[in-house]
Amino acid sequence: MQMYQGATASPGLVMGPVRRLQHSGPGLERVVQTPGREQALLNAAVVLAKDELRLLEEAAVGTDKDIFLFQQVMLDDPGLNREIASYIAAGAGAAPAVERAAQLYAGRIEAADDDYIRQRAMDVLDACRRVVNILDGRPRTPLRLETPSILVSEYIYPSDIVSIGRGMLLGVACAEGSEQSHASIIARTMGIPAVVQLGAGFLSQNCAAGAVLDADNGRLILEPDEAVRKDAQRRIVGASILKKRLAALGAGPCRTKDGAHVALMASCSGPEDVELAMQAGAEGVGLLRSEFSIMAGRIPSEEEQYYFYLSCLQAAGGKPVTVRTFDIGADKSVPGLTEDSPNPALGMRGLRMSLAHPQMFEEQLCALLRAGARGPLRVAIPMVSCPEDWQRAMHHVEKARRTLRRRGVVFNEEMEFGCMVETPSAALLAGDILAAGCRFLVVGTNDLVQYTYAADRLDGRFSDFFSARSPAVHRLVGMVLEAAAGTGAPVCICGVHAGSPNQVVRYARQGVRCFSTEAASLLQVKARLLEEDLTAPETD
Repeated sequence: MQMYQGATASPGLVMGPVRRLQHSGPGLERVVQTPGREQALLNAAVVLAKDELRLLEEAAVGTDKDIFLFQQVMLDDPGLNREIASYIAAGAGAAPAVERAAQLYAGRIEAADDDYIRQRAMDVLDACRRVVNILDGRPRTPLRLETPSILVSEYIYPSDIVSIGRGMLLGVACAEGSEQSHASIIARTMGIPAVVQLGAGFLSQNCAAGAVLDADNGRLILEPDEAVRKDAQRRIVGASILKKRLAALGAGPCRTKDGAHVALMASCSGPEDVELAMQAGAEGVGLLRSEFSIMAGRIPSEEEQYYFYLSCLQAAGGKPVTVRTFDIGADKSVPGLTEDSPNPALGMRGLRMSLAHPQMFEEQLCALLRAGARGPLRVAIPMVSCPEDWQRAMHHVEKARRTLRRRGVVFNEEMEFGCMVETPSAALLAGDILAAGCRFLVVGTNDLVQYTYAADRLDGRFSDFFSARSPAVHRLVGMVLEAAAGTGAPVCICGVHAGSPNQVVRYARQGVRCFSTEAASLLQVKARLLEEDLTAPETD
């Protein structure tokens, strides 16, 4: 029995046979033709690769679709294509030219300061690998698993997971990889346990007796003995029973033992997320992250955004949806829009980015105002730090209204606009922001903790600030609640704290009556609140 420790990319526990995935190496029998002919072969291969990626996009769900849209966009990237063309012009064949350019381009991306951009290197390699396989005449048929298996490899591409599908894929174990890679994101979306960064040593070990993949704890156990197998089986059965019990809590309102109603909303990125959240019993969408619609690197048009918001409203089935305007910047980069910065979290992000690109901002506002005429939709503005920020945002809202009136388009004249409370200044000035016309407040605990404690949310060394009681943040939330009480404006908590049953109870004791978290956390939070008496003394 051998145990290997890595990092959790997607939680879960599975046990079963192991299947090794070998990614193809360089072609061995390549005949190089004239540069003109090689370029023509390349162009045809790219067209076919994009067609295949479109099929994968259709097979994916939610924001996973954007991953394959991003790969299609990358194949049209001028910089990458110039790199490939230069190698072909110098006499290289199309396939080795793509391989060389892809490695060079991915290396540049991996050297970027921004974490999101670094993780896109694997998507460049995945897209280019597809083109190379077409040029080399290799089949792109998905790996066929005869029995449900744990897939092990040096690394996993997004297309590997989507091509195989959930039915036969028990879990994924990688020697390399990142928790934030697109492959990891897809695994989490599909509910497939995954562990990365296990090191290459396990790939040479005997796997005849199968493995236990304990992704909850970031471990892979090869050739498990009988005791480990029995313990894993016990935990798998227990998790299944717990899941069924929690599912039964989905129906009905969330009321504490003392009769307090606590609204549990969902934080989502697209219509598929919204649909899953409604199935889990969410009372609505407390935070729809609109910026995920542009992660493929292209700002969607007003019409595209309008239909995106309509699809989310439809998925919510008449329940309220709160859309956050584009929160671009910091860890969410968009090529051609965001810029390198020594302190991206403290720079051009959220509302600041929107104000710097007024046409983009007003197009989004027009789409939101139009969608608001079709269902219960309201809008939250991110990174508001003072009343002046709010007033500047409302200036553009009024301009969008005038544009729609001039065009004769139906929209919601009475749409509610609120602001995200993510900075200490916004919490301290909440009363002034509300007095300026803000209708509701959404407290984003991830950023509020980050800015209150000067603790980078992307740096794991400071994770204790995000899991502890955070007394300073609770005091700031208390100030927000006090300011809101004077106007009757509702307050909702979102972020990591909203997914922690212990933290939710603490905020509920302060007076918070609305929380927004990922669908996967809703039932655990609800189970805890149903057993809680908010009037009783706190026990820990």
